[in-house]
Amino acid sequence: MHPIRPLAALLGALALAGCSSAPEEPTGDPLAPPAEGTAWAIREARPIETTDPVEDDADMEAFGDLLGSATVVGLGESAHALHEFNQMRIRLLKYLVENKGFRAIVLESGIIEGRLVERYVQGDPDVAVESAMAAGFTHGSGLYEEVRGLLEWMRAYNARQRDPAATVHYYGMDLTADGDAPVIALRLLEPYLASVDPAYAGAEFGELLSLAGRANEVTERVRQHYASLGEDRIPGNYLDGFTSVSFEQLGEGEQAALEEGIARLSERLAANEATYTSASSAEEHAWAAHAARLAGQMVRDLRSRQVYPAIVGFDENIRVLEAIYEDRVPELEIDPRHLMEADDVEAYKVYFKGRETRERALAENLAWVQSRHGKTMVYAHNYHLLKTQVEARVGDVVIGKVGARGAGEFIAERFGEEYVLIAGTMDTLLYPTGAPVPPEQWPSDFIPTRRCDRCLEKALSDAAAARSTGALLIDLRSASGEARAWLEGDIDNRWQGAFQRFSPLAAFDGVFFVGGVSPSRPYDPGR
Repeated sequence: MHPIRPLAALLGALALAGCSSAPEEPTGDPLAPPAEGTAWAIREARPIETTDPVEDDADMEAFGDLLGSATVVGLGESAHALHEFNQMRIRLLKYLVENKGFRAIVLESGIIEGRLVERYVQGDPDVAVESAMAAGFTHGSGLYEEVRGLLEWMRAYNARQRDPAATVHYYGMDLTADGDAPVIALRLLEPYLASVDPAYAGAEFGELLSLAGRANEVTERVRQHYASLGEDRIPGNYLDGFTSVSFEQLGEGEQAALEEGIARLSERLAANEATYTSASSAEEHAWAAHAARLAGQMVRDLRSRQVYPAIVGFDENIRVLEAIYEDRVPELEIDPRHLMEADDVEAYKVYFKGRETRERALAENLAWVQSRHGKTMVYAHNYHLLKTQVEARVGDVVIGKVGARGAGEFIAERFGEEYVLIAGTMDTLLYPTGAPVPPEQWPSDFIPTRRCDRCLEKALSDAAAARSTGALLIDLRSASGEARAWLEGDIDNRWQGAFQRFSPLAAFDGVFFVGGVSPSRPYDPGR
């Protein structure tokens, strides 16, 4: 049984990559909700009876009215591993599948690992739910009872369908647990190409695979180091640094050869689609073609960090490399520009800009799923789904809007009004028992709503109290007059545990608000 993680770990950290903390309180001039703003919230908020999946979905009509005919629906969360948000994830998917014709859900988890989860929900007898939870999600994000509930509902629903087109599908949309490692995506193609094009597989592709393996040698050494310490994976916050160093051990010509070889591979798969499909299946070819795109996304991400080299926490990367390579560290090609000071505003701007390629990949992978299955639900951190930029803030340092787009902006650009986003936000923290967490035990990166008179959550908290409900949904587009002007301005919103300043009306279409949230329930294999 996996222990409950501390609340600070559950709520994560405030940065675009989730690796730094927030200021104790929002700063700047007061921007209190106008009286009409609070009155609007009380008037328009629609109570949600429970976050738990139940048979009576009458209150879910509020979601149906807000979402309309959207083909891509986003549900954001203020933090990972919170019980109420993850339960609502199941409930909303169930409603969308049964009432709106949705056929896929995409999560902020590894897309390659997620193939195991998809096998489970499609009824593969060789995949147990425990295996899907443990190996089908990245960085331990599957090891919760709420995840088991999601997967078991999907599998049971699919088992009842006579028409294969009516089944619901699972996908990740993020990097693998080993980060930017093109060799992982290319290895998926090895048996496929050996079957449909053995001559190519044994020649040009074999050379490409070998080169990709060399581009991952340092990362592999680091992975073995963490394994010797009893860790399953390299900590996610340090992957950027290790994969960058590993890629940079190739010469400039070799880096270009890897990039160009992957591009040629994608072209070959497209040009030979009919021939390859006849020797395999449409499903196998679709995944093969996308695996090549994934390898391309990874190289693009690595290249981005050469143009925007600052990497948060790179000093920790150096310490680990020194433990592994000892006095041979100087033999490694390490770009000194990766190092940055904790309070260096300009370096943080560079870092944030370098992460835009990951966000673009998230959006591309979601669009691929939607092109295959039609109506699709996506669930991730609010930040990844927002339709506008936020004013980045790290600790007490205000970075400002740095021009780096998040996945939500790319999604909105691709789908327009067909993309409807509901942000998830909250008021305060609870123990799993439902008892309030005392203020002295709040993590430093969580700001309770009652200490934020000017934030959107204050109006929603007042609305919840006035409507005597623990959770509510509100359509921001219903605001008019003074309330709308307030929502159009840059005000404080809880994008993760703390607050960032941006226009909620520009960022999302609706808000799902929960009065109190508790940690997700660790997976219990004896249940």
